[in-house]
Amino acid sequence: MAQHFNFLFVSDFHLSEGRNPANGLIHRNEDFFQDIPFAQMLAHHVKLSRRETAVEYHNIPWKLVINGDIFDFLQVVSLPREGAELFGVKGVRSHKELSKNEQKFGLGTASPEIVWKVTQIAKGHPIFFQALAWFVAQPGNELVLMKGNHDVELYWPDAQLRLRQLLQKAYKGWLETAVPGDDQALLPYFDNLPEALSLEMLQKKVSFPSAFLYEPGLFYVEHGCQFEPANAFRNFEDPRLTPSESFPDAANFIELPSGSLFVRYFFNDVEHIHPFADNMKPISRYVFWLLRHAPGELTTFAWKLLPQYLRARREVNKKLKRQQYEPPQAETADPFLRAIHDIQIHSRETISTSTWQTLWRLGGSVVLALVAIALLFLAVRVIALGIYWPAIIAVLLAVIFGYTASGLLQSVDHLLEGDYLFTGSERIARLLNGGTHPGYGSVRYFIFGHDHAATVRLLPPTDKDRPPHRQWYINTGAWVPVFSESERLLRQDEQLTFLRLVPGRVQHSDESKNRDMPELLQWLVNAPHEVRLFGS
Repeated sequence: MAQHFNFLFVSDFHLSEGRNPANGLIHRNEDFFQDIPFAQMLAHHVKLSRRETAVEYHNIPWKLVINGDIFDFLQVVSLPREGAELFGVKGVRSHKELSKNEQKFGLGTASPEIVWKVTQIAKGHPIFFQALAWFVAQPGNELVLMKGNHDVELYWPDAQLRLRQLLQKAYKGWLETAVPGDDQALLPYFDNLPEALSLEMLQKKVSFPSAFLYEPGLFYVEHGCQFEPANAFRNFEDPRLTPSESFPDAANFIELPSGSLFVRYFFNDVEHIHPFADNMKPISRYVFWLLRHAPGELTTFAWKLLPQYLRARREVNKKLKRQQYEPPQAETADPFLRAIHDIQIHSRETISTSTWQTLWRLGGSVVLALVAIALLFLAVRVIALGIYWPAIIAVLLAVIFGYTASGLLQSVDHLLEGDYLFTGSERIARLLNGGTHPGYGSVRYFIFGHDHAATVRLLPPTDKDRPPHRQWYINTGAWVPVFSESERLLRQDEQLTFLRLVPGRVQHSDESKNRDMPELLQWLVNAPHEVRLFGS
């Protein structure tokens, strides 16, 4: 008989190197600061399942689904210590023996490098790993770790094994300090917890789906990166590079999309200047913030970081020598997965048609803003010479150019804040409702992450094969700061959002008696609260 669960869904934590245990300083690329609130959220729900009066939860185990980007391997840029540690990862003993690329941008995507990176992340986030291990140790509980575009390297079996070993180690560390009977502890000790987490136990309790998670009649889950071109992988299920004559050991590395290369070779350095940069959504808001508050940094980006990025991209392309005949999406024998790929490709093609329009608007807004600044400087200079009418003309032109630049940036916001995941959910709903693929049928909930925009939206009824129940699109948001003006009207910058799903609420044969409204929650002040959502 299949195990019954209640479910918790979260996504987009983006853990990187965290706090240095030697000096207590936080790495400038770190985005996740919610280790303790995350532990509190898990403890709250574990206690709920142990409470006899909580009828919907009592003695029902939890399945925690972290829907991609739990880690941000791209932002782990430190290097192993010279000597034995470095030799164990790269086969060399000094940093000088590494490639210039590795010295400048950190380790790459090979399996030994990711094993080291996930170990480094665990050192910087001990409470987070203890909370995960403690949660998994609860009777019946399970953990599902989905890949995202920032942690696609979880594909490697050795990385999965290392993660289980780190959970094993974290549980041992928690158990050594746990005090029986201390109900106020962050992670309380319970009598029926195991004395240790064995790798055999963790093999059963911790899983790594290759592409999506499907629960018949209930939900379809995937991260969402495959729906937009900048972050889509040619083969998300097996993201390794294709070997060639010029690169025979390519299969030892991951094929990163353009968005990941941009983060590695450009945006990590931007975050060393402004650590909050990639938390401003959409990214055009950061460009606008630069123009208003730090226009001088544009020269650093234009004359130093951008050429550095272009040089690195040329070296990557030269090394790969990509074959022209390779299809944009790898073939698969699974007909359902092939149908999902077709939906993803359609989404990427639709977005690509507006890419040049977006680039022209963004570039035009930057040029106009720089011209406006130059005109203001000119006006000040002319006024100093005692000539006023050219200054008035320069100021008027500066205002016009500045206003036009602002309008272009706002139009870019509209292009970047597209509904591609919602549209993708509609298409997948039609696919599942059709029942044309054995083993797959209609579900109620379509759950995504990736774009950090927590929301719940009712899908419109399909034209045909309409199911008797309603269908919902849910995005679980992120646990990193999101500096968006529209989001600030609804909730704090740090959203801490998650979806709680209780299948028992939707199992009545009379659909009118089912409570199918998705429970999108926000962790605030040591308790879950409803996320405020407004109609369009």
